[in-house]
Amino acid sequence: MSPIRIHLGPMPEMLRTIITDLVHEEPDLLVVGRSGPDQDPLRCARDDQASVLITQDCTEPQPSCLDTIVSAAPLGIFALSADGQNASSVKLLSQPVALNRLNRAEIADAIRNTAAHLDAGPVGKTGITPV
Repeated sequence: MSPIRIHLGPMPEMLRTIITDLVHEEPDLLVVGRSGPDQDPLRCARDDQASVLITQDCTEPQPSCLDTIVSAAPLGIFALSADGQNASSVKLLSQPVALNRLNRAEIADAIRNTAAHLDAGPVGKTGITPV
């Protein structure tokens, strides 16, 4: 079984160390990259082929795209191909997760649960009829 690939987005160094230490103790979790405040964590996570991006919730007065995704209400994106023959559907849904910060196994299980919902398989392209 392949490990769950994790990218660490912007967060305070102490929090990054805590998460890194936790992940290193789990044989099925693997940190594959990190991004800083001046990098696009979504793009970096994709470049690292990460399954899960762990980042700190929005703390900036001017939220980034990622901050908007994390803190906003559910949003669906319907992205049309240039020729109008295909589209992709993306569903962004934030789900609160209560964590006991003293329970490392609970945090690791929450990361596994986040990745497990991705294993439903690719939805693929949606064929549409041009108008």
